[in-house]
Amino acid sequence: MQINQILVPTDFSENAERALRYAIELAKQCSAKLHLLHTPVIPTYLLMDLSYSPGPEAVTRILNDAQDALDRQSKIVEEAGIEHFSVIREGTVHEVIRDYAREHDLDLVVVGTHGRTGVSKLMYGSVTERVIKTVHTPIIIVPPDGGKVPSSMVIAYDFSGPSKRAAEVARAIHGVCHGPLHLVHSYLDVWGEYTDRGAVIGEAAEKRREALRLGLEEMLQAEAEELFSIDAQAIQTHLVTGDPADGILKIAERVGATLICAGTTGKSGIERLLIGSVARRLLHDSPVPLLLAHDSD
Repeated sequence: MQINQILVPTDFSENAERALRYAIELAKQCSAKLHLLHTPVIPTYLLMDLSYSPGPEAVTRILNDAQDALDRQSKIVEEAGIEHFSVIREGTVHEVIRDYAREHDLDLVVVGTHGRTGVSKLMYGSVTERVIKTVHTPIIIVPPDGGKVPSSMVIAYDFSGPSKRAAEVARAIHGVCHGPLHLVHSYLDVWGEYTDRGAVIGEAAEKRREALRLGLEEMLQAEAEELFSIDAQAIQTHLVTGDPADGILKIAERVGATLICAGTTGKSGIERLLIGSVARRLLHDSPVPLLLAHDSD
């Protein structure tokens, strides 16, 4: 695949501006078109048992202000020399983004997110997380500190469809940005606790432990060669045990990654409430931009 069209949903906040700056630099590298999309929020006020919505004049003012702000951002993109489109669409934000991405067959969505700490990390409800659950176009989430155009990339890989999709998008970005690639697989060290159980049990457990590690290394290397045949020399594979998100983040820090890529879930019904525990941890804890991809539709 190639990255030809990038969608940047914007609410004109600082987070959205950071995402736009990131998308502009990525679009330059990919020679891609940018789509700026804004969904205005028309407030509804609850007064006792009644609800109140702004009248036509107030709504017109909200829409005019939104158009002015969108025009200012469009000018920034134009000055960067990037072909672009700017659109205002009313509706529920994540549904508008999902539908627009499908209609225009977009390759990538770039969004900003708020930083969170403490118990609030566990709470869903932000627009970004609703977008991740419902929009199946690959998404790059830009953290509060911003991010650099991808160079060194870490790809969390568990042999699933979503992780293969994430690897395909990473390959497309790598084709224009270049830099080292790191394929990381986290596994359960099932024999580790038996290696100190005495000579006979410990020796047998260690052999099985090593066989598992070597088998996974061989599988991961074969996947790397299949997914990145052209860039095989640029790939390093890593096996980690323990908490998967911790292992991925430690590898990313060690190699100086500027983009982490991972697969995530999100299908229908109750499954839409889940973006995957590892993806959720990466979303909240990654200090660099995070690319999340669903399985191909």
